[in-house]
Amino acid sequence: MPALSPLKYKLSIIKEAIFGDSEIIFEVLVANAHKLSNPVSVSWKRDGDFIIGFIDVDGERYITQAKSAQEFIEMVNDVLYAVYKIPLNYAKELGGHYRVRPSQKEFDELNNTAIKKSSFNFGKVALPAS
Repeated sequence: MPALSPLKYKLSIIKEAIFGDSEIIFEVLVANAHKLSNPVSVSWKRDGDFIIGFIDVDGERYITQAKSAQEFIEMVNDVLYAVYKIPLNYAKELGGHYRVRPSQKEFDELNNTAIKKSSFNFGKVALPAS
């Protein structure tokens, strides 16, 4: 499946910020939720000041990087929304900006510079109720 480049995805976010949210259509919301329903595996390692992440979903691997734990989680989610071409207004309806939210323990590991690598997994996302 061809993915939006991170630049095109960021441009779509800017476009939405300028022109506002469009109407949410329930059927489209459910269809987008189904796109995100597959398990996701994220492994990461430290490389100097950066956290390098490997995101495995649907048999594909994507790579991202960030300087902080918070930025890393945002980048992982941006990759998922870009890969599945989820419009930002629908992403917000599907649980906010974050599809992937690590546990507090996993987030603390991301923040702990003494930990050089780790991983976490996410199951299926809950589908919206009608």
